[in-house]
Amino acid sequence: MKNINNSNFLRYSRQILLEEIGLSGQNKLKKSKILLIGLGGLGSSAAIYLAAAGIGTLLLADYDLVDISNLQRQILYSTDDISKNKSIISKNKLKKINPHVKYFSIKKKLNKNNINKYINYSDLVLDCTDTVYSRNIINYNCVSNNKPLISASAIGFNGQLFSIWPP
Repeated sequence: MKNINNSNFLRYSRQILLEEIGLSGQNKLKKSKILLIGLGGLGSSAAIYLAAAGIGTLLLADYDLVDISNLQRQILYSTDDISKNKSIISKNKLKKINPHVKYFSIKKKLNKNNINKYINYSDLVLDCTDTVYSRNIINYNCVSNNKPLISASAIGFNGQLFSIWPP
């Protein structure tokens, strides 16, 4: 059980049993660093699953505040979270889901001047933002830095998902 202690082995045992993951895959998850940008409907849901799966480090980026209109689709938040920063609330709630993950809250708006340091630190970027401008900055910087990007969006009942993997 290299790198996985007994407590973690029990926590992740169901996915370790999967042939496609196994112990080596779980160790890769534990060592990975994911930058998740946008903690709305898609991002907050993705954060829950990434934390539960045992990702080693989650960088949670969102400068926005929880609004009452978010609560029916952004399942990580509750009424008590209204008017609070999404990245800080996410970090605190995800720690309760899985305290073995390292969480970093990024509560400032990422832009072309500050995004590179976060992308370079990460192994993978997950873009769950809701503006074309943000998507373009993230995409450009991931390609420029040779980092894999998974981008997802949803509007109404429609969604899109694409990924870019460096050669």
